[in-house]
Amino acid sequence: MDNTQKRIEDLEQLVLNAPDDTVRKIAQEQLDRVKERQKINVDKDFSGVITAINSLIEKTYNSSNAMSNQQIDEAIAERLKKLKINQANLSSELKELIGQTKTTVIQINEIKVSSSSGTRGRRLEDVLMSDAEAQNNVYLFGEAGTGKTFIAGIIADKLNYKLITLNCNQFTSPLDIIGGQTIEGFKEGRLTQAWGNLDLGLNPCGEPYVGALLLLDELPKIDPNTAGILNDGLAKIKDGVKEICDPKKQVPATIMNGNGELIQKKKIFIMATGNSLLNEANKDYEANFKQDLSLQDRFAGSCYKITYNYKFEYEKMMTNVSTKSLPNVKIDLTFAFNFLSQLRMKIVELELTGVAFVSTRLMIVARDTFVAYIVNRELAPNNIADPKKISEVVMSFMSLFKPDQRDNIKNQLSAEFTEFYNMCAVKEALPLDQLNESTKEQKDLAKIIIETAEANYAQDNAIPL
Repeated sequence: MDNTQKRIEDLEQLVLNAPDDTVRKIAQEQLDRVKERQKINVDKDFSGVITAINSLIEKTYNSSNAMSNQQIDEAIAERLKKLKINQANLSSELKELIGQTKTTVIQINEIKVSSSSGTRGRRLEDVLMSDAEAQNNVYLFGEAGTGKTFIAGIIADKLNYKLITLNCNQFTSPLDIIGGQTIEGFKEGRLTQAWGNLDLGLNPCGEPYVGALLLLDELPKIDPNTAGILNDGLAKIKDGVKEICDPKKQVPATIMNGNGELIQKKKIFIMATGNSLLNEANKDYEANFKQDLSLQDRFAGSCYKITYNYKFEYEKMMTNVSTKSLPNVKIDLTFAFNFLSQLRMKIVELELTGVAFVSTRLMIVARDTFVAYIVNRELAPNNIADPKKISEVVMSFMSLFKPDQRDNIKNQLSAEFTEFYNMCAVKEALPLDQLNESTKEQKDLAKIIIETAEANYAQDNAIPL
């Protein structure tokens, strides 16, 4: 009997005869660990390694307790160290399989958390709903086109609050915020309307709204002097019901509108968006003002940096695309996702996002343009004699840059531009039954792009929408 088998039998006896549950639990954990190691075929049969690692992966997925990166690495290393191989010798397919146990799955609107923490991702919607419940002012900042305004609409719908938007810029006036006299009479401001739930009307289902979500869109663009008017409402959002003279007489927090009237607070949730933190000037967004630190403090503890959700863009927008015009046809646009993602990353690297940026919307435009081209090709030939192509979407986008900027981007992505334009021509000529195909190289590149993006925003504490 070898030492391993003897150790297993000793532990099995200890599990059966343990004096208490604590000892039994420790013995069982040790027994499971020894048995896992025994599964390795130590006579250099590599298939034994595959079996052992697959077993580990299955155990990880089926376990209620998530394993950390370190635990997984240690377990795999333990299996490999008895053989004359190491992780560097494993095939790319096996590395990919191992990696699946170490990556946090990202879905739409989920916060990316470090996979090494063993913590599951949390949906951004749940975080914002928690802020609404706690009456926290929320500030979302990040690159333009990442969906910050979009998520405000989602939250408003979930709360059955009317979405009231104050578009902030250097021309935003006190009248826009707290109301004032116009040639048509007194007009209520956005802040006071939301604060008092004034004239909310009915939701799309014909039912009354129960509150208001005030969205301060592009808040950094507001004049700092005008922003001070907002501070009263932002500061009082946490004020509870106060007793006035008679303990039995209670009134909620109030603010004053432009007509000198006190408006009592009702159900309100305040969200703001911007491209950068409020107390910093950002050269990429020249229209922004550096705001007073007190304004940013109004959002303390609920400031979230938002970024693009590459995984969602790829899986939900650019693959398995269908259209009502061709219901039985599926279209794969991995090649377009790869190119536009690399273009986005290069623009960020060159610090040109203040000129133009590859938004999720641009990906949608590229996708829909390609689909429209195929529909015209199949169902209405010559209806549009020379229909727009997906390559022209990119050409139009690149025209937003100055000539020297455009040349710099193209020079640094020369091979990518050439491959993209060539692939456009190929894809546009494919028969319908081949439109949903992409090469292994294209899929592998998409995977690398997503993993790189997720690693970057995890390191940057950013949240993908």
